[in-house]
Amino acid sequence: MRKHRLLPLCALLGVLFAGLLPKLDAQEEAQESADLVLLIDGSENVGAANFPRVRDMAMKVIEGLDVGRDTIRVAVALYSADPEVQFFLNTYENKATVLDAVNAIQFTGSNEANLGAALEKVAESLLSPASGGRAEEGVPQVLVVISAGPSNDDFSAGDRALKAAGVITFGVVVGGTATGELETIATDKSFVLSAPDYRAVASMGDQLLPYVNGVAQGTIVVQNEFTEGR
Repeated sequence: MRKHRLLPLCALLGVLFAGLLPKLDAQEEAQESADLVLLIDGSENVGAANFPRVRDMAMKVIEGLDVGRDTIRVAVALYSADPEVQFFLNTYENKATVLDAVNAIQFTGSNEANLGAALEKVAESLLSPASGGRAEEGVPQVLVVISAGPSNDDFSAGDRALKAAGVITFGVVVGGTATGELETIATDKSFVLSAPDYRAVASMGDQLLPYVNGVAQGTIVVQNEFTEGR
């Protein structure tokens, strides 16, 4: 009698687990993905001497991410007088090649820091499907702006475009002169981290990493309430 009672129970458990496991796998896959763009101040606000510290911070963030074609894709651009795309979301498919590419980025420098033009470039090109963006697949898109000084152009159009697209924006400001701008651009003021000087920039990577991973893992979800002004 016991044997006949256990068989239906085992069959029932088998059906339950068979139904649950694919859902768990799909949920885990969705939580592990994000499109990340690092937009780095490449102007004289940073300067040639300090640029390696900023670049190292970017590498530290990438080292702590699950980078891959189906997980977290990474793109990097510098901004000064004009935005300079270093590589797109679909250029590299693993962490090692992304790190090598970031490590090879050289400071070019300019007296201008046109963040507005760079934000428009991100919105129009860097996060698009042609560049490897996966917004249409429901993958969250993240922008990290690393700035060391105020913008020389109007950034409102690019800011509106990114917010309208639901991009989650974080900021890292060095020195404090661009704090107000980044608080405006960021999805939330609490998403702006501040380093008092370049010696403290390295620690910003450790502080930023939980935010980016939080978006990729689904523990940070931002509801898009953007409305276009009339």
